[in-house]
Amino acid sequence: MDEFLIASATGHGGLLFFDRSPHPPTEPIASYRVRVTDHHLSAEIDVYAGYLMGHPAPFFADLARQWTGWSGELVWQSLEGELTLRCSRDRVGHCFLRVELRPGQMPVDWRVVATILIEAGQLEGIGRRAGLYFGRSA
Repeated sequence: MDEFLIASATGHGGLLFFDRSPHPPTEPIASYRVRVTDHHLSAEIDVYAGYLMGHPAPFFADLARQWTGWSGELVWQSLEGELTLRCSRDRVGHCFLRVELRPGQMPVDWRVVATILIEAGQLEGIGRRAGLYFGRSA
């Protein structure tokens, strides 16, 4: 799997994981690129995975397991903080995946925040595709 896309249910934008290194998902992931788009916004960044659960596949699998609902916000952050994912939901099955990209931890660094709308029925497929893209090992 060369790319892993989470398209927004609004029809505008999404979250794309691509340029996995090393390429075969049978090997532990070292890095990948992320692009978030929404209307006239597009931003992308390199994410260092570090081989030790430095990818969000377990986060997406957890969302899929809890598809009937959870309270509060579920959060995942990359090892160096360049990617943060926050997922909350409403009472009718809409999930709001808030994506934050930043190139570093300095206060002067740029930061992009966008929200991707996901329907609860999409979560199982997203969890499965995340496992295929990132690999289940590592």
